[in-house]
Amino acid sequence: MKDIHVFFINYIVRSDLKKALASLSYVLPRLNKVTVFDSSYPYLSKTKPSIQFNIEYIDIRPDLGATLNTYIQTIESEYVLFLFTHDLLTAKVKDIPLILEGDKPIMNVYYENKELHYKLPFIVKSSFLKKSPFLLEKEVPFRELIFHSWIIDKCESDIVALKENVVGRIREISNITTKEKLEFAHKLKTNSHKNVSSMPTLSVMISNFNMEKFLSVAIQSCITQTVPFDQIVIVDDESTDNSSKLLEKWKTHPNIQCFFKSNEGKAKALNYILPFITSDFVLELDSDDWIDPDAVFLIKNKLENLSSNIAVLYGNWRYWNQNSTGEVEFLRVRHGKSVNNREELLSYPFPLGPRIYQTSILKKEKGFPIVEFEQGRLYEDIAILIHLFKNYEFFYDDFTIYNVRKHNDSITKKNHSKWNDFRKFLK
Repeated sequence: MKDIHVFFINYIVRSDLKKALASLSYVLPRLNKVTVFDSSYPYLSKTKPSIQFNIEYIDIRPDLGATLNTYIQTIESEYVLFLFTHDLLTAKVKDIPLILEGDKPIMNVYYENKELHYKLPFIVKSSFLKKSPFLLEKEVPFRELIFHSWIIDKCESDIVALKENVVGRIREISNITTKEKLEFAHKLKTNSHKNVSSMPTLSVMISNFNMEKFLSVAIQSCITQTVPFDQIVIVDDESTDNSSKLLEKWKTHPNIQCFFKSNEGKAKALNYILPFITSDFVLELDSDDWIDPDAVFLIKNKLENLSSNIAVLYGNWRYWNQNSTGEVEFLRVRHGKSVNNREELLSYPFPLGPRIYQTSILKKEKGFPIVEFEQGRLYEDIAILIHLFKNYEFFYDDFTIYNVRKHNDSITKKNHSKWNDFRKFLK
C-alpha cells in the first residue's frame, strides 16, 4: 500500500537532505513519491539518495506557499508527510500506525527546544490539504511561518497529537536567525489566561506608500494576534504600485478600515485617518514592518497603569535584514532608554519606538505636525515626538514586540543623507 507522499521543506544543506532521504527507509513500503521543495533550485537535485524511490525537485521561487497550494492539487496519494530543514525520521516511526481515521485529517509533531514549544504538521490527508491552503510567502515575514500559522489555525478536534519521538534532528539549532524565528512561532499560541476586556482599548494605524511587497506581512501580523486589536486602520497615500489593489481585498474584513487619499506624505496620511480611531491608544506600524503575535496582549497589560499625562509608551526594536534572496536575517534587538529632556530626544541613537500614542492627546494636538522641512514628508515620527514632549511625558518599558525590516527600498534609507539637515532645521 503505497499511500504516502513525502514533502521535504526548506533543506539547504545537501548532506542533511541525504540523511533525511535515507531515513525514509522506515516507511519505504508505503512510500509512493518524494518531493523536495528547493529554495536554491537546482542545487539540491544533485543529492543522490541511498535508496531508490520516485523523487522530484521543485523550484519554490518566488513563493513557497503559492507553489505548495498549486502542487497539492495534483497529489494522488492519500497522505502527505512533512519533514522540515533539519528533520529526519527515527526508528520509532515503525511502531506508529501512520493512519488517520474518522474525522481527524491531521497528525502533528510537537517540538521542544529548551523553553520553546511549537508544533508542525507531520501527516495530513491530501483531501484536507486541497481544501485548506497555506498562506502565501508574501503574507508572512519568513517562509517557515507558513507551516506554524497553518497548524495553529486548525481546530484541535481535527488533530491527532503525536507524542512519540518519531522525528529527530540532524543537527542542533544554533543559528541565531533560526532561533529568533522559532521564538516568533512560539508566540502564535493563544493567550487565554487573562481577561483583557476591562483593559484600555488599542488600535493600530498603518500608512502605506509603494510597499506592496511587504504590506501583506504587516496586515497579517495585525490580524493574527493572540488578542485582537480593537481597530486596524490603513491608509494608502496614492501608491503607484499595486498596493491599492491589494488593499481592496481587506476592505471586507470586519476589523479593518481602509482609506485612500492623494499623495501628500506620511504625516498628512496619518492625520487623515486619525479622526476614525476610537480606541484609547493607537500603535503606529510602518507598512514594511511587522509585530509579534502577542503584541496586543503585552501592550494592553502595560497600558493599564499609565498616567493620563503620558502621551507615548515605547520600548525596544527588533531588527531584521532583508537579504538579496528575499529572506530576512536577524540582526539584533536595540533596547530603548528613558528620555528626560529635548536634547536626549534629539540625540537618541535610533528612532524612539515602537510608539503607542494616547489617542485623546494625539487628537487634542491636531495630530502630526506638518513642518516646512520637505513639506512634512520626512521624519514625521521625530516631529510629533518633539511636539508632544513640550507638554507631555513619555514612558519607556523594556519590551520587544516590533520588528523592523531593513531593506534597500526603505524611505528612511533613501533619505538618510537629509537627517543632518533636518536636525539643523529643528535647532
